Formats: sequence, C-alpha cells, structure tokens
Amino acid sequence: MTHRIQLSQLHPDHQPLPATEDEADLVRLYLDRSGAPRSSLHEADAARPWVRANMVATVDGAVAGADHRSGSISSPADKRVFSVLRSLADAVIVGAGTARAERYTRLHAKPRHADQRGDRGQGAAPLLVLVSRSGQVDLDRLDEAGSGGVVLHASRERCGPARRAELVERLGGDAVVLHDDAVEPRAVIEDLRRRGCREVVHEGGPALLGSWIGDGAVDELCLTTTPLLAGVPDPDAPRGLLDGHAGDAPVPLSLLSLVTDGSALIQRWGLPTRQADPQEGRFGAR
Repeated sequence: MTHRIQLSQLHPDHQPLPATEDEADLVRLYLDRSGAPRSSLHEADAARPWVRANMVATVDGAVAGADHRSGSISSPADKRVFSVLRSLADAVIVGAGTARAERYTRLHAKPRHADQRGDRGQGAAPLLVLVSRSGQVDLDRLDEAGSGGVVLHASRERCGPARRAELVERLGGDAVVLHDDAVEPRAVIEDLRRRGCREVVHEGGPALLGSWIGDGAVDELCLTTTPLLAGVPDPDAPRGLLDGHAGDAPVPLSLLSLVTDGSALIQRWGLPTRQADPQEGRFGAR
C-alpha cells in the first residue's frame, strides 16, 4: 500500500515522516504555512480559498507517460503525498481534458482521513470542480465511482442550450456555473469561496494550471520529480509542466518543503505575493 512507503523530510527540518494510518506528520507539514508568502488577497479576505497545485513530472520534464496519463510516471512516494493532499482539500480543480484522459470520477471519501476532515469541519469527500468552456465532460464516467459532489464551470457562448440543459439535469442547477466567455480563475475562486471551500487543490492539466499561475491565482505548487527519463517527447503531449502558458515573465519561487523516499523529490514551492486587479478581473504578481 502506498502509505507504507517511507519518507524523509529534508526541508525545512530534517526528520523522518513515519507511515501512520492517519498520516499526521504529512498532514502537519502540508498545513504549515509559516514560511509561505502571505498575499494581500488573504490578508484582506481571510475566507479566500488557499489554492495549491499538485503535479508530477519526470526528470526530463514530461508530465505524462506514453499512455498520456500522469499515473504512469508517478511513484509510490508521490501517491502517498497525493493521497494526503486530496485529504486536505475541500475542492479539487481539474480541466475537462485532463479529467477525460485520467478517467476521473466523483472523488472518494477516505475512511482513514475521516476523523481529521470532521475535526476541520470538512465533508466526507472533496468537491470535484471541472473547468470546460464547451461543457464537454463524461457524465457517465463521473458517476461510475465516488461520492463527492461535482461542479462544472463552462462558457455560456461555447456550451450550447441543449448541452446546458443536460448538464443541469444530471448535475443540478447550482452545479453548473456559466461564464460570459473565458472561465477566469478569479470567478472560480469566488464561487468556491461562496460554497465555503477553504483548501483547494489544482490538478491541472498543464495548460489550465499555466493560465492560473500566469494570472497569479495559485498560492503554492507541489511538484514531485519522479526518477524517470521519458525519452523522445510525444508531439501531442503538453510542453512541460505548464504547457507554455504561465506568462512572459519568470515567476520566482520559495522552497517551503522538500521530502524524499531516497529517489523521488517531493517539493512544495510558494509563489509570489499577489494582489487583485479590479479592472482586469484577475490577479497579478506583485
């Protein structure tokens, strides 16, 4: 089982992270934000969700294996941390294309984290938040497993009336959020705030995550560098971790934690402080 994989913390302190049923040490590490930049958004609105991205990549930068799925380049160490990050989340954001490729269903309640979630006032399973301008999601696949709720953010212009009606019938009216054109990160975050979400995990894919980082809407990036070389890149695969969508200027990061099983490197990076631009309706690095 993945939670039996032994991990060691190298930063900010050097200590073992024993594998326990409730993963108390990993939970404590990932809830510790003492070294993270505090944004003006969080200072002004303590109820704004904290957005953490979680991705995996090979040493040469591939974000998926030959099967176009991230699971094939993951590792037991990565999966142990992945499980903990999911357990902390009120909501998990993913693009519809990634959801189709990775065969997402509704998210599962994990009994071994049930008490912790209850103590934090969270529901049994995180909310799955899908972003698709066209509204093209596999509704049948979503219902094959899991028990968590689903919310879809789509474009009113790109998602036609017939499709909208089907989505509302299957998911419920409050679960389908329509935007005038692009699905802006700020609007998604505000909707999650309205739903009472405080801890949000963004699982990509690369183009969607790149646009969120480019807009300054991500607070921290959790990245596992898995000990593999992917080799010759697939021409249809994303171009690296953010698929070239993170903007024109470099984004400085601060290392919040570093964990390893002796092979994979499991990093957590803080992103720069940011402030809202009320005229553009987006966030900007400060």
